Amino acid sequence: MALRKTKILGLATTLLLSSQAFAITFDDAGDNRGIPADYAQYRPILSESELQISDPAGKKGNKLYIATNTDFSGVVNEVFYVDKESEAFVFKMTGDHKRNELRVHKNFNTSLPHTFYHLNASIEPVSPEASMKDSTSKQNEITYLQVHNKGVTVDGKDNIPHPLLRVVWREGAGETAGHYWAVIKDNALICKGKKGKENMGKPACKSENAYKQYDLGKAKAGATDFNIIVGNSTLIVNLDGEQKVNHNIDYWSHLLSYFKAGVYNQFTNGESEAHFYQLEYQVEHK
Repeated sequence: MALRKTKILGLATTLLLSSQAFAITFDDAGDNRGIPADYAQYRPILSESELQISDPAGKKGNKLYIATNTDFSGVVNEVFYVDKESEAFVFKMTGDHKRNELRVHKNFNTSLPHTFYHLNASIEPVSPEASMKDSTSKQNEITYLQVHNKGVTVDGKDNIPHPLLRVVWREGAGETAGHYWAVIKDNALICKGKKGKENMGKPACKSENAYKQYDLGKAKAGATDFNIIVGNSTLIVNLDGEQKVNHNIDYWSHLLSYFKAGVYNQFTNGESEAHFYQLEYQVEHK
């Protein structure tokens, strides 16, 4: 399926994917569905972001770009809205390797010694075990927060198809069932696809070497507060005010990075849902 970037032009806008019959409508507020841009607490991050969302019926990895000019006026539907009662920012998505995520537009250098980029989120996964009960995947998980890369320039040159960081809820088993994890790419090698073909057999591309996995603990009932901080070649992840990750990322300094937040599915035959009670992007200068 060929996708094209499309901007929201008005309140009653239907977005078509290529020549397919499928359409996504983004003017679908309901009795309990509020328009995210109408809520003061979410306007700051929306004013810095676009929405990247999949066609649930499309191929793995398909992606449509919404509000590329950061204008989220009237953008709401059954999978992207604010719950009017709780004022939680709700993200839902159906299908494996499908997404519903805000992409913060700012591309930043992770090595600047006095500039630190923050993504703050308070997240409540909604029944992830039930979402995955019919999945046939070997490892079932949902990604809620990411630090990804644009490449060495803003036009995407020499990007690598791996996020630096994914904060995930993983089904798991036994003592680690239902835990949050911080999955960090521990080098800047491309380890998949055509670009990574020559690297795939190298020891550095083996999973145990290419990634560092930090167990953040079992997900509690209700919302968990996350604070991701990137700067001075360091990646920090705090959970409920406690530092869980402090990781050197010198190897990432040549790549421009950016934040993402929402839901990205890595399981089959189900729908993810997450409620964000806080979602903020900040730049700190020291």
